[in-house]
Amino acid sequence: MKEETKQCQNCKKDFTIEPNDFGFYEKIKVSSPTFCPDCRRQRRWAWRNNMSLYNRKCDLCQKSVISIYSLDSELTVYCNKCWWSDKWDPKSYGVDYDFSKPFFTQYIELVKKIPHMAIVNDDGIASVNCEYTHDWWFSKDCYMCFSGWYVQNIMYSFFILAGKNIMDSFVMRSASEWIYECILCSKSYQTKYSEFCLACIDSFFLYDCRDCSNCFMCTGLRGKKFNYRNMQHTKEEYEKILKDYKLDTFSGMEKAQKEFNSFLEKYPRRYAQNFQSLNCNGDIVSTSKNCKYCFITKGSENCRYSDFAGDAKNPDKDCYDLTMSGGVSESYECVVGDHSQLNFFALFSVKSQDIRYTQHCHNCKHCFGCAGLRNANYCIFNKQYTKEEYKNLIPKIIKQMNEIPYKDKKGNIYKYGEYFPIELSYFGYNESCAMEQWFLTEKQVKHEGYNWQENIQRTTGKETLLPENIPDNINDINDDILHEVLACTKCKRNYKIVSNELLFYQKMKIPIPRKCFHCRHAARLARTNPFKLWHRNCMCDKLDHSHGKGKCEVEFETSYAPERPEIVYCEKCYQGEVY
Repeated sequence: MKEETKQCQNCKKDFTIEPNDFGFYEKIKVSSPTFCPDCRRQRRWAWRNNMSLYNRKCDLCQKSVISIYSLDSELTVYCNKCWWSDKWDPKSYGVDYDFSKPFFTQYIELVKKIPHMAIVNDDGIASVNCEYTHDWWFSKDCYMCFSGWYVQNIMYSFFILAGKNIMDSFVMRSASEWIYECILCSKSYQTKYSEFCLACIDSFFLYDCRDCSNCFMCTGLRGKKFNYRNMQHTKEEYEKILKDYKLDTFSGMEKAQKEFNSFLEKYPRRYAQNFQSLNCNGDIVSTSKNCKYCFITKGSENCRYSDFAGDAKNPDKDCYDLTMSGGVSESYECVVGDHSQLNFFALFSVKSQDIRYTQHCHNCKHCFGCAGLRNANYCIFNKQYTKEEYKNLIPKIIKQMNEIPYKDKKGNIYKYGEYFPIELSYFGYNESCAMEQWFLTEKQVKHEGYNWQENIQRTTGKETLLPENIPDNINDINDDILHEVLACTKCKRNYKIVSNELLFYQKMKIPIPRKCFHCRHAARLARTNPFKLWHRNCMCDKLDHSHGKGKCEVEFETSYAPERPEIVYCEKCYQGEVY
């Protein structure tokens, strides 16, 4: 089948469906998408609340819980122990399918009746002291962390899959220890304010450095020691430079960050952080094969339009449109569909097979339009059927979904094969992950017909210590700060320093942050590239590179937009620049 250009019914932009895409859609028996890859990603992310937490009570045992669902969501919420218990039966909420109403209208009615897990973690079961975490597993002593497992003493971080003693960091797949304000740094120790580094020790403000120790404000180094601004120094010279910067003070750290940002502008960037992969494009793709338009993906094969997908132990294979999923095969449009096969249009439905349009279903097979089921088989809208009844009814429902589609407020048509509409999400758009990649103002959100959360839980105006009165040097901070209420210098939200956090700052010689966790996370995201690709040319014109005289003619797909200021090189030219 030939390549086809279609217009996205949501954003009205053209997008391409390639021949291999048609083969996949035919194999899983769905029509080709009517939303472009970007709008499909936005739609999935709008169904995940990462970092807005609320205090409320379990609707079954009445104990206080931390939840990702506000009271405005109108959902019934159970604490984890009650949700996993035998005190309630998800199948008791089962209903007959109504062929006179659109599928999505019926489904959201069912979802809002069924109890939801207050927050998705295993605290008190397989994790210890991890109450304030979401999508977090098999860990110990973690606080305000989101998406991770098998880690210890992690705070204020996102997508941490290995390591311990890590704070304010983003995407760690390999074991690292004593890490602060880092993005995609692996197998490192006592590293701070760094990005895309491997096996670095006792270093600060690095970008794409490997096997380096005692380096400060450097980029593209390999196997170096005592380097400052990519220049070699003696140990004594290096230590004096560090001392002069006073990195244990807030003013010294801010000065160094500004200088580092200006320093990086003079050096080229690799067009994509893709390694040990064959026939792949996207960004931050490693040990993968035949993966296209994928981002932050590892150990996967034959996947497309996916992000935060797979890892070395849990690869994804033959999948399209995955978000935060590992160990998945032959699946489509999933948000956390781990360890599943034939998992279509799912949200937090794991260890399952042949399930479609499900939310929070675990270890299930042959289920359609269900929510909250465990160990179920042949269910539709949480109602039990025989194998024969199920197989006879499913084709009729799919036919009805195409004949009586759901129409959202923008006029988009949702037939079988489309993910859950954003406007039906029980999260406000401003508390969902979609806001991080596709920012919209309140006015824009309401114009699109999406929900807006007016009451995100936060406090303001309760500060007992103003930012300007916080001691500049961490050495001047004592336990008294644990009793103070601070105010974010950007959003004015109140926040506190907790005991384990203070110990971390004191050991690592890190000044007390003047921004709240949410604004610190937003600042890290601003340093990363979007889940988009632009076709560009290498910007290198150096005579000593492989292309000889004139400008390099290599073309590539990159997540650096053309209007951005960074100098972007192809892989070969970039390799000619590393030291």
